[in-house]
Amino acid sequence: MAETTAGGPGGWRGIDELAELVGAYCWVERRIFELAGGWAVGPGGTDEGDEGAAELRVFWAAASRRHGALAGRWAERLPVRAGVDAAGLVSAPDGPLAGALEALGSEPGGWARAEGLVGAVLPRLAAVYEAHLRTASPVSEGPVMEDLVAALRAAAAEIRGGRALLEALPGRSEAAGMLRAELQQAFERTNVFPAVRPS
Repeated sequence: MAETTAGGPGGWRGIDELAELVGAYCWVERRIFELAGGWAVGPGGTDEGDEGAAELRVFWAAASRRHGALAGRWAERLPVRAGVDAAGLVSAPDGPLAGALEALGSEPGGWARAEGLVGAVLPRLAAVYEAHLRTASPVSEGPVMEDLVAALRAAAAEIRGGRALLEALPGRSEAAGMLRAELQQAFERTNVFPAVRPS
């Protein structure tokens, strides 16, 4: 079956569906911004003298800054229409993703946090953005497509840098692998994101 844009009649994504997606993207990016920012300035899950603690803080500070900027870009893409509260569109999508990110946020180990973010959250979010880009209409979603491309570039660079950092850090654990699997499943079962897949 040929790929078509998910959504309304004739395969076009309607404004309400697009608004729901952009609101969900904004929420996810804000949540990553909050988590990474908190990790950068709060307890790192390692003693300050532990190998890699400083590198993790730098990584999280940079990640927080990037995701804050992406959240801002998505907020600018929310529809401005009479009777529509754009800020109200920025909410957790239906499904288990909010709980999974909450679990990541409460993870005490610095290595497990980084593994969850770099090994699951960022690749899954990039896959969602790629799926949306494949199904987007340049006519009705041109500005959104620009932001999808920028978000994909940022994710690729962040994943590369994060993986290099993880390879250099001690502390791999089974708990990190279990958390990564839970995060991956949460993205797969989150209800708004299937809308970006071809129909």
